[in-house]
Amino acid sequence: MNDDQKKYSVRVLEKSIKIFDIFSYGHDSFTLSEIKKKTGLPKTTVFRILKTFERAGFFKYDPDQETYSLGLRFLELGGLVYSSLSVRKAAAPYMDALSNSLKATILLGVMKDDQLFYIDKREMDSIIRVTSHIGLKRPPYFGMLGMILLAHMDSKEINRLLNLYPPTKITPKTITNMDQILENLEKAKKQGYYVEQDEIVEGLLGVGVPIRDFSGNVVAALGATQPVFQIKDGTIENTIRQLLEASRSISKDLGYT
Repeated sequence: MNDDQKKYSVRVLEKSIKIFDIFSYGHDSFTLSEIKKKTGLPKTTVFRILKTFERAGFFKYDPDQETYSLGLRFLELGGLVYSSLSVRKAAAPYMDALSNSLKATILLGVMKDDQLFYIDKREMDSIIRVTSHIGLKRPPYFGMLGMILLAHMDSKEINRLLNLYPPTKITPKTITNMDQILENLEKAKKQGYYVEQDEIVEGLLGVGVPIRDFSGNVVAALGATQPVFQIKDGTIENTIRQLLEASRSISKDLGYT
């Protein structure tokens, strides 16, 4: 370990890492004495670390076997890492196909740091442009992507985000009434998609659908925007159908069944 590594080292975390490192496939549970022997740490130190992480869900104690195993919190965090690394890659070919088929701008977004965060985009060739780019952050209620992501959160989290970022008028048709927003979110969750027109950009219609990971959680939103003047009979229904088909395929690629 070099000087910089020593400078920023936290000894109790180093000891915790020693404990984490003994767990592997086929070796997934140990008694307190076994952990002490494998790590070389004092028994009281091991016990305090295990109990601290057990309270946070990182370890699970079996009183019958008197053994410790890794807790579900690791699975939750692993799922987040898996999703963040793979969702953009999984969605890419479907976004290409949707852009060509629908002649629309295709957007992919996630909720990050309490805001809508665009992680990918396929631009349509139109006189009306969507003011979004990869890496851009927007309020959590913003457009079809923000609304579809909010729709799949619990009510407490929805209220927290809407209070943190109170909806404001972007166009004359932007919905800012809280009761109306909550009603729209409930409808979007039930039907599996969200449709908005002129709420963010006048002259544009947007449709958003959820993407799920292996655990069934909604981890991203996929959407298409099209100029209203291009909308004909059956266009919206076709857009919804293709987006839902793509979202199911992407979710399946992410392990959702």
